[in-house]
Amino acid sequence: MLGHRVALGAALLTALQLLTRCIDMLALVVMARLLTPADFGLVALAASVLLIASAVTDIPVAHALVQRDSIEPQDIDTAFTLNLARGLAVMLIIGLAAGPMVGIYEDARLAPILYALSLVPLLTALASPALVHFQRRIEYGPTARSQLVGKFCGVLVALATALATHSYWALIVGQLASAFISTAVTYRYAPYRPRLRLGGAGDILKFTGWLTASRIISTLNLQSDRFFIGHMLGKSQLGQYTMGSDIASIATYTFANPIMQTMFGGFSRLQSEAGRLRAAYLKGQQVLVIFLLPLGVGLSVVADRLVPLVLGPNWDAAVTVIVWLGPVVALQVLYLPLMSLSMAMGRPGVVTLREAINLGCRLPATLAGAWYYGLLGAVVARSVGGAFIIFLTLTLARRFLHVSVLHQLANVGRSLASTLAMIAATLLAKHWLAPSDALAGEIANLLVFVLAGAGAYVATHVGLWLAAGRPEGAETFVISLARSRLGGR
Repeated sequence: MLGHRVALGAALLTALQLLTRCIDMLALVVMARLLTPADFGLVALAASVLLIASAVTDIPVAHALVQRDSIEPQDIDTAFTLNLARGLAVMLIIGLAAGPMVGIYEDARLAPILYALSLVPLLTALASPALVHFQRRIEYGPTARSQLVGKFCGVLVALATALATHSYWALIVGQLASAFISTAVTYRYAPYRPRLRLGGAGDILKFTGWLTASRIISTLNLQSDRFFIGHMLGKSQLGQYTMGSDIASIATYTFANPIMQTMFGGFSRLQSEAGRLRAAYLKGQQVLVIFLLPLGVGLSVVADRLVPLVLGPNWDAAVTVIVWLGPVVALQVLYLPLMSLSMAMGRPGVVTLREAINLGCRLPATLAGAWYYGLLGAVVARSVGGAFIIFLTLTLARRFLHVSVLHQLANVGRSLASTLAMIAATLLAKHWLAPSDALAGEIANLLVFVLAGAGAYVATHVGLWLAAGRPEGAETFVISLARSRLGGR
């Protein structure tokens, strides 16, 4: 019954997250044609300051409360107080960073952008903390819907502003509108009267200490290279790097984040049952890989035909970024269940260790590649470092489940083989169909590529599963989930 609830929770979150990402992609396509790579690079610098400041002050109180046997009203008040204090701290940090950023990059436009973005974490911090009651019951609908409404409204505001002004301010105004509306909607689903209280804050901070450290390092991993690339290669190249990186990861993390949230809730209830926990981990790994690996790899295979079609001719360098980063980002789903498992078992220090190693490997390699070989060198170095971290992280699973790296790779062997078949079919289709000068013709070509790759992937996967004797795994999960949604037919 728990597994069914986790599956339904994951399916709901994934569907809503997919819709949110579709909205993001639509906005991205329009924005890319209205704004320049330099505009995106400028906002990316300011957004990186926001993300790093948010990570430094992050207090994931919801994770601490989800683990508890019961949640008292004073716990909710304490969560609101801690979130509000964090929001104010982030706003102050970003405001103080405005002056140095203007001096380093010699661009006075950064100051007003940072001042405006500093309001985003404050608005987010005011969200209703009572949503945690839904998360404990593995009911993620209210949280996802509030985010979806905010995202949709924020995109509408951003597009309207971009069409009216053709200014990078459209990106900032959209974020502000999204944060404000998402926060307001949370009180519709989880009514709460704000009270300032700090009783029990010590217990929450004790649990979240490792998580905060992990998110600080993780955010530095994802954002710090942008500061250096922007300084070394310029804002236009930074815009290409940011756009390509975001597109390469959008398909993977659209689905990964909601599934990881539900895994965290499910793993938390299996801490004392080693056998069931190991089986849940391996099945979760299979489910993530069967869906997400072909998406990330497939995107990189068709990037050279997709990017010019949807973003226009100014984003050619973004293709290189997607081609190199897409497969590595997709393969990262192999270790995502370990992140949920370590938090569920109250050992978030493992996540922090992994992020620290990742930062120590990725950042120097990326910067060295950018220094000597430009944008291509940075992307190649980041990909190689990412592949090494994937292998290293899989070895950490032994500390919890005594599952070797080879066992984990064999666990997803059918998906790996099916992905190779997908790549071959897609490349063959690309060889047969030359680029078309007509928009309709190129759209038709892309549809053929997708159908060829998806058909090869599904056919190979089903064939290997049948040949193996229909073992219990991701395939049976997909079938049971489909049957539950179709009323048992």
